[in-house]
This record gives sequence, C-alpha cells and structure tokens, in this order.
Amino acid sequence: DLTRALNRVLPSINLPASSGYGSASVVRPISLRGLNGDQVLVLVNGKRRHNSALLNNGTSLNSGSQPVDLDMIPTALIDHVEILRDGASAQYGSDAIAGVINIVLKQTDHGGSLKTTYGQNYQNGDGETIRQTGDVGLALPNDGFINFGLDVRHQKVSDRSDKAPYTDSAGNTSLEHTYYGTGLPEARNFSLGYNAELPVSDDLTLYSFSTYTRRNSEKPLAFHQSASFDGIATPFPEGIEDTLRFIENDFQVAFGGKGTVAGWDYDLSSTYGQDHAEATLRHTYNLSYGPDSPTSVDTGVKTFSQWTNNLDLTRAFDFGLAKPTQISWGLEQRYENYKIGKGDYASYASGPFDTGVSGNPIAPGTISGAGTTPADADQKGRTSLAAYGEIGQDLTDKWHVDLAGRYEHYNDGSGTTTNGKIATRYQLTPILAVRGSVSTGFRAPSLAQQIYSSTSQTSVNGNLFNYRNVAVDSEVAKALGATTLKPEKSTNFALGLTLQPTDATSITLDAYQIKIKDRIDQTGYLGGTPQIDAILGAAGLPTNQAVTYFTNALDTTTRGIDLIGDYRQNLGAYGNLRYTLGFNWNTTEIDDIHASPLAQATLGPDGGYNRQRQGNLKHGNPESKLILGTTWTINKFDIGLNLTRYGEYTQYGTAEIYDRTFSPAWITDLNVDYHLTSSLTLTAGANNLFNIYPERTNLPSSSGAFPYGNFSPYGTTGGYWYTGVTYNF
Repeated sequence: DLTRALNRVLPSINLPASSGYGSASVVRPISLRGLNGDQVLVLVNGKRRHNSALLNNGTSLNSGSQPVDLDMIPTALIDHVEILRDGASAQYGSDAIAGVINIVLKQTDHGGSLKTTYGQNYQNGDGETIRQTGDVGLALPNDGFINFGLDVRHQKVSDRSDKAPYTDSAGNTSLEHTYYGTGLPEARNFSLGYNAELPVSDDLTLYSFSTYTRRNSEKPLAFHQSASFDGIATPFPEGIEDTLRFIENDFQVAFGGKGTVAGWDYDLSSTYGQDHAEATLRHTYNLSYGPDSPTSVDTGVKTFSQWTNNLDLTRAFDFGLAKPTQISWGLEQRYENYKIGKGDYASYASGPFDTGVSGNPIAPGTISGAGTTPADADQKGRTSLAAYGEIGQDLTDKWHVDLAGRYEHYNDGSGTTTNGKIATRYQLTPILAVRGSVSTGFRAPSLAQQIYSSTSQTSVNGNLFNYRNVAVDSEVAKALGATTLKPEKSTNFALGLTLQPTDATSITLDAYQIKIKDRIDQTGYLGGTPQIDAILGAAGLPTNQAVTYFTNALDTTTRGIDLIGDYRQNLGAYGNLRYTLGFNWNTTEIDDIHASPLAQATLGPDGGYNRQRQGNLKHGNPESKLILGTTWTINKFDIGLNLTRYGEYTQYGTAEIYDRTFSPAWITDLNVDYHLTSSLTLTAGANNLFNIYPERTNLPSSSGAFPYGNFSPYGTTGGYWYTGVTYNF
C-alpha cells in the first residue's frame, strides 16, 4: 500500500507497527522527521486532504494525533507522490510543520491496467491478502481527460500474541488461550475515484477529482475468563473473546477552474471531505444486564468533515532583474466539524445485576469497557480564514530567493497566527548548489483534541471509580486548571546542498532543526487524592473520578540529517541498473514541560508527563534509518532489491527494569517482475524476506499481549510473500 511504499523509499519516514488497540490498530500514521502524523500536511492534487475521524488514543507514539489516513486513497488512481521535507505553514497553513505530502492523481486520456495480487505471512499463513486494482483513462473534448481508479482488498487477521494460562469452568488451570489480538486486523476495503480536466477555452479549464472508500476492519480485542465475571451467569462458560469492528465511509470531492485572466494565472477551487467511523463490539457482554445482555453493541460514532475554498493567483513581473519576479497570493476559507455520537444504551448503561456475588459493584457497560455515553457525546465546528503570498526571484543567474507569508484566523478560540518563510538557493558550481531556509509554522489544535471525552469505570475498594478523558472546556477540566488550547508553534531551520557530478548521479544532503512550542498531549490522570477531591467537591462535581485532558504540554527540539542519492548505470547487453541511497538521523529533546501547579503537587515535578512518556517521545522512533536499493532491468525482467537498516529505538516501561532497547535490524525486500508480453506482467516477491522479528520486550504480561512491543518500524508479523499479475491496455 501507499504508506509502506513511502516507508521503503524515504529515510525520514517512520511507520510504527499497528498492533495496538482501538483506532491505533486501524489508522497507521506516517511520522516525518520524528514528528507526529498530524504534524505533516497531506494534499491531493495540491488540495488539502481531510483528517481521519479516529483519534489515536491507544499508543505512546503519535498519541492524541488525528492524522490523514492514506489508506483511504485508491492506489490505482495515484500517478506519483511529491514530498516537501521542510516547514511549509507559511504557504499551506496548519499542520505543515514537518513537511508536505502531495499525492498527484493520474492524468491520462487512454489506456489502463488491471492487477491482481495474493500474499500471506510466512508464520501460520495468516494475514492472507487478496487485492484487485484497475484504472482506465478516457479522452474528453478539447484534449481533456478523465481517469477512473478502483481498489478492492481483503486482508485477513494476523496475530502474534503469546498464549497464557487461564482457568476454565471446571477449574482446570493447565489450559492456554490467546488473551489479546496483537497484530493486523481483518480488513475489507473498497475504494474508487476519478480525476478529470476539461478545457473550455484558452483561458479556462474545469477540473474535478474525487475518492471514496468503505473499510470494514475487525480484530480480536480481549479474552475474558469466566472466573472474572463475579458470579454473573453468561452464555459463555469458558469465557468471552470480543472483537472490535470499525466501519468507515470516507470521501473527498473537489471542483475548480483554472486559467488566465488579466495576465494572472488563477485557480479557484472548492474541496469537501468527510470520514465517518462507526465502532461496534461483537461477541461481547454487559455483565450488569445478566441474561438479557446483547452480544453485539454499537459503541459510538465519530465524524470529521472539512470544506475548503481557495483562490490562488500567480503572475510574473519583469523588474529588470536576472529573471522575471514570480508573485503569488491567495485566500482560503475552511470550515471543519467534528462529531462524537453516543453508543447503544447497553454499551454504557448499568443493568439490574449491578452487584456480583463478592458484593463488589459490577461496572456499567460492556466487559471490555463502556461505549460513548450521552454525556461524552459532543460536536464542534470552526471556521478559519487565511491570506497568503509568496515572491520568488532570481537575484542573479546563480542565486534564487523565495519569501512567503501567511495570516490565518480561527474563530474557535485557537486565535490568530502569522507565519513566514525565507528560502534561498545558490549555484556554487555547475554541479554543486547550497540551499537553506528559515520558517515559522503552526498546527491548530484539532477539534477532536478539544472535545474528546470518554468514561470507563472500575471497582475500587467496593465502590465504582471513574477514569475519564474530558473535554478541555468541560467544568471538571476547568476546575482542575485546564485552559483553552493554543496552536503548536514551530521554528524550522534547514541547510543543505545538492550535488550532480554526472547526468546519471544526484546527491542531496540536508540538516534541519525543528523547535516546537506548546506541543499538545494529554495530562496525567488527576484524581483520587484529598487535594483533588476537595477541589472537585468545592465545584459541586463528583469526587469518585480521575481525569485527563489535552493541554499544551511541552516544548521540544528535533534535529536531524537527510541524505538521498541516486545513480543510474547502463550495462549494455546486461541491462540497466539504478542504485538508490537514503539515510536519516533524527533526535528529539524535551526543552520544557508545562505542568500546572496542581499537577505538580499531585503527580510530581513532571506533572504526570513521567519518564515513560518522556522516554517514548525521545527514543520511541529509530535513531537512524538507512536504505540501500537496487533495480536491475534486463530483457524481460525488472528485479528490485531493497535493504533497510533501522537503528535502535526504546520502548519505556512503568519502571526502568521494564524498558526495552531494540537492537538495529536489517530488513530485506525483494520484487521480481517478468514481462511475459508487452501487456502482461507476472510479479513475485517478499517483504521482510528473511522473516526478521523485533526482540521480545521486558514488559510483564500475564496475558501474553504485545510480546514484541508496539513501536517496531518494520511491524511485528514477520515475513510476507506475494505474487501477482498485471494486464496493461
């Protein structure tokens, strides 16, 4: 898929394993230059792509992020991908702190392809995947075109959990069972889309593109022993293994016109996108309902929508300098809305069996946790208005300078930001150039971070106790010191060089530093202490709760180096070789932690942003990544060999004894294409050819969950082989 393809060729991209719970097992965010998935902006044909409705709230890496889900774009419709590895908020607005990914769709007016692939993991033959893709280009009047793309995929579940002992209904304890699903979910994807342009006159071309994806994903969530039911009778005497299913409908549609008027090149567009996700627990049980409990409940709905309108104008002016001055400016209006819908009543409510045989209360909701309650359901919208401009000028035939600026205002309390960028490039010799940039950037707090709320309950000393994620503007959060979220603000410095010693060789080397103030993350849990109870009680709020909320938690500095090389060699009768090199070194340090006095008083000097969270932020991504690639084209064969070395990374535990530093690993990918005819191609290959797994963690687990941790950049399911056939027409 697209995310894995980018991970194989770009050294500054990290793709942590999607083996966690909830949305963390479904949406796999891309990390660019060690930053979160929502700190990189994604465009399609140069237009802003909407974010996923699912908030990543289940893993330490990318925690709290709401990234764009690249898996929702049909790969058959993609022509190529452009990457800007530099801060670009001055040009594009919020989120472009780490850089920009622009996905360019196909623009052909004839031909197409059909492709079928089949593959599975080495171990157990699980993860079996069948994928069928197709695309076709058709001509429209006046040299216009329309491309259609289709992508259908069925991926079966893979699981790498250890087995653990449990006690059955007869009291036997020698049996084993897999307690948690640790691996990839079963997923059924249906994606389609189009890209079209229609010239109307010499000065006007109409265009439109759209994508739609329906994804049904499901994975085992947890196994619950009957011994833990506290005497409540269920239809499952040997225990309950429930599964979590997400059904998502995602689409984007854009319309626009571009051309020339009064000497200005213009582009006027309107883009709407939405992701709608419904969560269901299946094969589950609400113990408090006793025999009347349903075994399948909808636990909630999340919807994110975004409507963006842009006017962009560009014109060249001749001021008598080395070359004409390129002046661009534009306006943008964007409306966003995020909605959290409640779950079925039985997913969160308490039934008549509210006390077990032990005398302890039975927690409301399903055995794996409560669905979204009416109190946690919420909705919020906002509008942003922006004006931006850019000037590009060749001061001499060797020296180019770009200046950019952007003003943006949000009406939801996020405030106003003004950002700028200066970039320059100087051609030192015919083969060597230096470049550099200084820019400021920002990321507005997402609507999900502002209103996300959830509740779970457990029995503590014979009483129900609430653990809650609360909205930052809720009464309980404000009572505990919460303030309105501010945008994350960044300062980006970059310096690099480009070298092209021959027509067949190119090398780029870039060093960067990204300082981010007011990074958004969650607080530690506040509650369960006399001081917190006194504050909540004085505010007339329940005291049987511990809460966490999103806050501007910390300042960080990220530094790194990117090296990319490419060399092409003609071997005559022995074909052609292409060598690629990619290297990234990246480090993140915490400059300051913004803990409130109350959090420091109750959770310690770090205010709950403890050594585990700090360590995972600083060392959870590989410290380095090296890519060595070779493609050999000879006769009817295309043979691709890719070696990737991931540097060491560390997953921190609750105590130092449970920390695990994972050693560097070499991962080998091999792909062979055989062109049977000019139209028919056979493919075979393997990802992780030598079946490399991460080392096992030091984390204690009585359930066998996550034996390889959650952070592996090359996954936790080992080797995967595949074969396929492609027909081009």
